[in-house]
Amino acid sequence: MNSEQRAGLRYYSLPLLFVICYLLFACKSAVQAPEQMLLENGIVPLDAGASAYAIIDVTHARPILEGISYIPVNDKNVKLMLDKTRSAVVAVFSPSPEDDRRFQLISWGSYPASGSSIAFGTSKDWTKQRSASLNTVYWHSEKSQMSVAVSPAQAYVLVAMTKTPHDPVASSEGIKIPEGFGEFARDSVFSCWLSNPGPVLNQRIKEMGIPLEMPAEQLFIRVFPAEMMYEAHLKITLPSATQARTIVSFLSIARAFMPPAQPSASQDSGVQDSAAMLSSLMSALLFANPVVQEGASILLESPPLSMRDISLLFSMFSL
Repeated sequence: MNSEQRAGLRYYSLPLLFVICYLLFACKSAVQAPEQMLLENGIVPLDAGASAYAIIDVTHARPILEGISYIPVNDKNVKLMLDKTRSAVVAVFSPSPEDDRRFQLISWGSYPASGSSIAFGTSKDWTKQRSASLNTVYWHSEKSQMSVAVSPAQAYVLVAMTKTPHDPVASSEGIKIPEGFGEFARDSVFSCWLSNPGPVLNQRIKEMGIPLEMPAEQLFIRVFPAEMMYEAHLKITLPSATQARTIVSFLSIARAFMPPAQPSASQDSGVQDSAAMLSSLMSALLFANPVVQEGASILLESPPLSMRDISLLFSMFSL
């Protein structure tokens, strides 16, 4: 290589190096943001008071979202937003006379601001409102009982049980992620935790007629794709390792007398009764695989689940 060639190589190498560094940084940022960054920072930017909080890889878990009954996926603007969304965090609220919120969602993606304004502004179902949190506008639909605010990189959604407009932007600094959840949720497409898991968990067990009560302090759920279906893992934390050992022994003995557990929504039996489906799914979670103890926690692993099963699982623990 002569001196002229070397000079030319140096001339092109420096800009090329900057381009490569930029691309590497951009790719790294895309991989880490937002799910990994949220888990590392330990905060999700949602309002307090929800019964369940979830972190979702929308690209790979979209069928789960579309199977949740109270998400109006048939609305063309909602569908357009999902098409442009990569990740989301969700807070699910239990209906009460004091709070008519149903769920709150913040998503990350690519949302052309002008296109969103045109889409909402030209629809008779959406009206413009003023957001106090962002000092900007948001759109409200009485028909969908939903409020939406859109920026180029984020979207904010709040669905209520009434037609009253709600500012979809979180009014607080966010919710702290429970200790241990970040490690548990890593690489899953859908993960969530319950704020007060004991009552809802024991209600589901009671509905099955099983004489067992778990004083659960934490309940984590994570979902992975598995051979064209999904697999769910549950981590239930109890007050002590002794209590965890007792429950593992009970479930292990009961499992020996239970028929093979398979959620009814994954079968071809045509079972449509929701109570039967819930019972079948809960049985599959408790008895399909051996229960593992990890200190004061017990780990449950489901058999392969359909998209409908996973949507039912989410509804089962968030209502």
